[in-house]
Amino acid sequence: MFKAKLTKDTGETVTITLPQDYSPLSEAVASSGTRLWPEHISMDGNGERVRGELIPDNEMGEHLRRLLPEGYTLMDANDMAHIVTQASDLIKEDLEQNIIHDQYRTAKELRADIHQMTYDAGTVSKTYYFPLAGKLWDDEYGEELPAGKRFLLGMEDTIQESFAKYTRRDINNMSVYYTDAGADKLLLADWGFGVLDDELYGKVDVRLTEPMTAEEENELREWIHDQNSDGLGEGYEQQGIPTDRGNLYVSFWDSGTGYFIKDSEEMDEYLGHSGQQFGACPQSCVNLQSDVE
Repeated sequence: MFKAKLTKDTGETVTITLPQDYSPLSEAVASSGTRLWPEHISMDGNGERVRGELIPDNEMGEHLRRLLPEGYTLMDANDMAHIVTQASDLIKEDLEQNIIHDQYRTAKELRADIHQMTYDAGTVSKTYYFPLAGKLWDDEYGEELPAGKRFLLGMEDTIQESFAKYTRRDINNMSVYYTDAGADKLLLADWGFGVLDDELYGKVDVRLTEPMTAEEENELREWIHDQNSDGLGEGYEQQGIPTDRGNLYVSFWDSGTGYFIKDSEEMDEYLGHSGQQFGACPQSCVNLQSDVE
């Protein structure tokens, strides 16, 4: 799709085929003796230490290059090549036609449509919920305090923004990391947050080509648990969110006996409701004052 030609100020060159995973890409850059990360190498040909040039090697690459913003980097070009080549086989033919016929104006628009096309290729949606745990680090007193349910609810928008920032450079949908039973049915797995009965929960929205068997779904739930405790969630819980009470740390998992991963029907039963539509904060919580307890 692309080749990236890097020319040092000494005249030495290295050519890298894109896309690459981040580690091999960084190693390829380092092999030229360049002490820059891929996200710091400009591809406009005007760099002082390294001049970058992006060379499309097919028609689709020519059209994709037009979507890259002014001042784009080697990492930007690699990300674009990656999301296109890793797109589901169910949408690749239509995606390639869209690209060749210039249906997109920006890389962001392309990425959004790949997600929508992948979703549309599925037939089954499910949502899994799990409780959140929050901790506040009080700099003044040098101690850690639990962040209660009301506090987390009052911080909903800030938590959403923090998580979006943390995952902004993720080029793979989380579904690609699921390799257990039923993996061939899983198209998307999107982590996020939802408000149920005035409490903020974590959630995972999944899109499937067909329903999973009970055994496959158990494997999926176990994978979500592992991502919450040791994968995606472990990384996110280390991201401090500034508040007027100190830095807030939000965890997708805790070791308590009350932890769970429940689907929508199970949450309906757990909360004691029947047929209620969840997912939006009621008007009564809009002006809720944050409270640690």
